[in-house]
Amino acid sequence: MKAKFSPLQLLDFKLLESHLEFIVPDEGELDVQELFHSYSVDIDFGIKENEEDQEIQLFTMIQINSGEDDRLPGYKIMVEGGGTFRIQNPDELAESLKKNLTQFSTLNMMINNLRNIIYQITNLGPMGGYLLPPIDITQLLKDKVGEGKKEN
Repeated sequence: MKAKFSPLQLLDFKLLESHLEFIVPDEGELDVQELFHSYSVDIDFGIKENEEDQEIQLFTMIQINSGEDDRLPGYKIMVEGGGTFRIQNPDELAESLKKNLTQFSTLNMMINNLRNIIYQITNLGPMGGYLLPPIDITQLLKDKVGEGKKEN
């Protein structure tokens, strides 16, 4: 079937920073997939809308297994990326769709781009590629709104 393009355009994506550290596991049997599944994942992001040129900038950072006290063996990962987006003909779209594209879709696209980078940088590592599990974008957005309310 023929694909219909979204009014949301990804104009630019940049990897701004990445760190990979390997923490040697103790001797013995290790279930790598179970270990990967137990990694903590922290995601932070900031959205900036520029009304003048109708561009949306999104900076996203993902940290995996980065806690000081609860760090597990294997990979410690940090990636940060920036993306620039634009919505074509925003005046023709319903406000709810615009909000969905501006927040949900942009963040989802950034996390997916960073997911690919995480897999690529770990794929040749001693434990093979780490594939970031699916992320609940709706909950991330709710948590970010809640975080903003706490600061005010």
